[in-house]
Amino acid sequence: MNDQNRRSAAEVMANAARVVKAAVNIVRAAIVGGLHGAAAAAAKELLPTIIKLAVGVLIAIIVIPMFVISAMPNMFFGYETSEKDPQITMREQALSIGGAYLSLEDFEKTQQDAIITGEAAAYENQGVTIDEIRVSSKFDEEDLCWYIAINSVAHKQDLSEMKPEEVQSLLISNLRHTTRLESSGNQTVLRIIFQPLDKDKLMDDLEFDEDAKTWAGALFETIYESDALGKYKDKFEAYKPSYAGDTGYTGPAESSPGGSGGGGGAESGGSADNTIDISGFTNPRTKNNHDLAAYAIQAWEHGWGYVWGTFGTVLTESMLQYKLEQYPDIGASEAFIREHWLGRRTTDCVGLLKGYGWLNPDTLTIDYNTNGMPDYNADRMYASAKENGTEYGGMDTMPDIVGLGLWKQGHWGVYVGSGYAIEAMGTQYGVVRTKVEGRSWQGWCKIPYIQYDD
Repeated sequence: MNDQNRRSAAEVMANAARVVKAAVNIVRAAIVGGLHGAAAAAAKELLPTIIKLAVGVLIAIIVIPMFVISAMPNMFFGYETSEKDPQITMREQALSIGGAYLSLEDFEKTQQDAIITGEAAAYENQGVTIDEIRVSSKFDEEDLCWYIAINSVAHKQDLSEMKPEEVQSLLISNLRHTTRLESSGNQTVLRIIFQPLDKDKLMDDLEFDEDAKTWAGALFETIYESDALGKYKDKFEAYKPSYAGDTGYTGPAESSPGGSGGGGGAESGGSADNTIDISGFTNPRTKNNHDLAAYAIQAWEHGWGYVWGTFGTVLTESMLQYKLEQYPDIGASEAFIREHWLGRRTTDCVGLLKGYGWLNPDTLTIDYNTNGMPDYNADRMYASAKENGTEYGGMDTMPDIVGLGLWKQGHWGVYVGSGYAIEAMGTQYGVVRTKVEGRSWQGWCKIPYIQYDD
């Protein structure tokens, strides 16, 4: 046998060994995961035989197809044709979890946005002018497959125990970054580097034992090699959450200050003013509903603008350039943003709430992720009320208490009394006052991170 033939034979044997190893891992993973039904029973019976005999044909023809199905994360089973209530519930749950997975990259960008905005604002508050923001990050299909696999194992493939917000929390727990200032000519550059996914650390943090890690590895291989994400992606598109605010608003762009604001119309505030004045707050040392309402009203009266991913800090040229680079779609509104919002305080819908929560009463700076106020999007913020046992409900049950949160899918507002809300509506509107009636709010809540004195 010549050298080439020897190498070919060696390669064939190595490939075969890898196939056998992968198949055994999948079988082992299925057993470790406590799967139900015939597939799990067959695995338990066949595993000793597979290990002893290494019957490649049996693995390839019989075992692998069975366990590809068994090991596949259950988000990929939607029960689309079923009309039975349990299956319908399971289908909706699968679509919800699948949507959270497939929007995970977008969610990561929103989390990075908040961090970057906070870091830049902190330097600006110290008198450092940032001329340019450079961001390095990596999120690819392999990362997503690992998140799906690890979350599936963490919940032992029990779809009923999975929650979209826990999928997001898994990513947040792994979101680490380093920050440094650099000089480039006469320019000051803020460089922020987000670390790639460390799957081993994440599994260690979740206290995975070796069996659980094997199970996660088998799931990863199944998802990644089968191109399941590509095949099933379109089934979850409609369930991806929106982080862009109330983009469906079709009312007037502006009405005169002091106007009626009736019929769901958007009433603009006063002239631009970047001052934050807490002299009229009832208790600046606490985060309470009365001061939240006062803060929101002040944002409206001072003519704050809207830019996605901001929370009340002044929009600088460097921050705008970063936004345009990260989200090219914003480019369609660049001229409007430059004319109306550059150099002014801006926020997005739930950023109005978070900005109040992060407001430092001593320095009057908005310090990212402080005072117990989490960095949640609108939908997650409303869900937190349910999870934390605070009062919430449909609009027909809403009490007349200032500082209540108002929610509709993907959007947030603050109730300020007398039937009015303050909301950061969108790029073309900024922070406006609207009538609660006619705005299609879906629910209200007492915000868990705010003290309520009814």
